[in-house]
Amino acid sequence: MSRILDRVMVERWLRDEVVQKVPQGGPGDIRLGSQCIVNPGEVAVFVRGGESLGTLDSGRHTLTTANLPLIDRVVKGVFGGKSVFTADVYFLKTTDVTMKWGTAQPILVEHPNRGPGASAMVGNGTYVIKVKDPWRFLNAMDAFRDSVRAPQLKERLDPLMGVMMQDKMSELAIAKNLGPAQLQSFSKDLNDLLVGLLQPEFDAIGASLVDFNIRINLHPNSLEVVTKMGYGTSYTQMQQADAFRAAADNPGGGGEGLAGLGIGMMGVSAMNNQQQPQQMQQPVQQQPAAASGGGAMPDVMNVTQAAEVLQVAIEDVIEAIQAGDLKARKIGSQYRISKANMEAFLNG
Repeated sequence: MSRILDRVMVERWLRDEVVQKVPQGGPGDIRLGSQCIVNPGEVAVFVRGGESLGTLDSGRHTLTTANLPLIDRVVKGVFGGKSVFTADVYFLKTTDVTMKWGTAQPILVEHPNRGPGASAMVGNGTYVIKVKDPWRFLNAMDAFRDSVRAPQLKERLDPLMGVMMQDKMSELAIAKNLGPAQLQSFSKDLNDLLVGLLQPEFDAIGASLVDFNIRINLHPNSLEVVTKMGYGTSYTQMQQADAFRAAADNPGGGGEGLAGLGIGMMGVSAMNNQQQPQQMQQPVQQQPAAASGGGAMPDVMNVTQAAEVLQVAIEDVIEAIQAGDLKARKIGSQYRISKANMEAFLNG
């Protein structure tokens, strides 16, 4: 038989402990009328058979059906003149918990209005959370254990953070028209904006996002990573574009951080116009048609380039894409067609 508890409380917390079960090692028989002591910065959740019997905030509580109304249907008998019920009691800290975070894999951030259309980012730093909805937190973090410490929470939170960061940074980049240079110089202002975007995601796991301090950098092989994912045009062209954009976005070169957005794209457009292949500047009749096996197609093309290859109107290309005949990837409001998909379309 489980030992009968006349007092329910956490005697001692480990430094990085976030959840502690009382009693440990199995369920406890608790006398009605006994004391539950919940210290400041704690909350206690009574659980029986996977169901919450009630939650008590900080204070000294006499356990009755008044503060835990559901226990009247789980009373198992009378021992020593008092009714006894069986339950697991999970104490959770409600104080701030600082978590370290770093990217295990590059985060792919989309910015379709700024070339090359996406960036592979890496980052690290800290964020601070605290428990807001104890029952939801216990379930989301699989925390129905004798003890849950910060490293165990990190194992659960790290993959969630990776997904959250990728989605929300793309959202932010699109909304603010941020290119690689602005993302790399991730500032407190952008961290604050990201907190607002991430909070609903943390609501879903029963936590509040108190603070967020993440440093973001461009992956050293960003261009290669995103090109392989189908963004931009050719690898060489994107190398040239990134180099030009970095110079345009450099504050010393006239950029003004967020206020200077758009300068890089003006320069890239000018560069692209200057770097058109020589055959594009020759009379059209001298170009062999790509559709008949002549000139080389770019590795990835937009609808205008695809229309030139097919020698049809842009509208015809879009119609073929929407009909599913020509496979394309939509990035924001723009379509990108790979050379392989174009060749498959041409070959029927």
